[in-house]
Amino acid sequence: MRISIVTVVFNDLLGLKRTANSVISQDNCDYEWVVCDGGTGDELCQYLASLPGIACWVSEPDDGIYDAMNKGVSLCQGDYVVFLNAGDVFSSSNTLSLVIDKLEAKNSCTDPVDVLFGGAFLELPSGDSVFRGVRKMEDYIWHGLPANHQATYYRREVLLENSYDLRYKVCGDYYIAAQLYKVGASVAYLEAPLVRFQVGGASYTNRQLLLLEPYIIQRDVLKQSLTIRIRSIIKRSIATIIMTAITQRWFPTIIFRRLSK
Repeated sequence: MRISIVTVVFNDLLGLKRTANSVISQDNCDYEWVVCDGGTGDELCQYLASLPGIACWVSEPDDGIYDAMNKGVSLCQGDYVVFLNAGDVFSSSNTLSLVIDKLEAKNSCTDPVDVLFGGAFLELPSGDSVFRGVRKMEDYIWHGLPANHQATYYRREVLLENSYDLRYKVCGDYYIAAQLYKVGASVAYLEAPLVRFQVGGASYTNRQLLLLEPYIIQRDVLKQSLTIRIRSIIKRSIATIIMTAITQRWFPTIIFRRLSK
């Protein structure tokens, strides 16, 4: 089984180097690495050209992160795809081996798993890390992602049939999860940390979209009632305020640890 790693980067050479070290350190597994740069410039292209083990890369303007992800999927040849963007790293050198073992075990007993959700270490600006475990799809999709996007492995054919919708600028990953739930995708879970994700990205600088886009997805894709949508937007508003406070170091990390459970 081969895993395709898709990395989207724009103007973040330092983050790309961090991710590259993590990808290259993966042991005893078959993977390919595809990088989509949004047209940053010569220095980043020169670095990409020098990387060992990279399957392919492109550097050209795109229509945002989810357009770049769709482009990356179209370039992949692996059985499953994971998105590890610039600055993100695998939790250990045997992460992909753990994922492959889990998928091969599940696929030998049933039809191919469409999506595998895993745990994640969330890295806070304070330097602390908080483990976020996996939620059951059927229990949590009404509100948000069952797992961190970078700890989610999709069967490539599923992504080719259900691409990221470019109408969503910050919650395209939630759209994909909702769409797959809607079509009855088969799901597996791995309650282990698969990624180290740096908290405080684009989502938290686009707070209005962070509230509006899930509401639209819940209404148009999941067909949820107004009551559930309002409940979700209230919960998301509170979480966003607290996350902003933590990233600004107004609140102690212990508050976020309790929210993540």
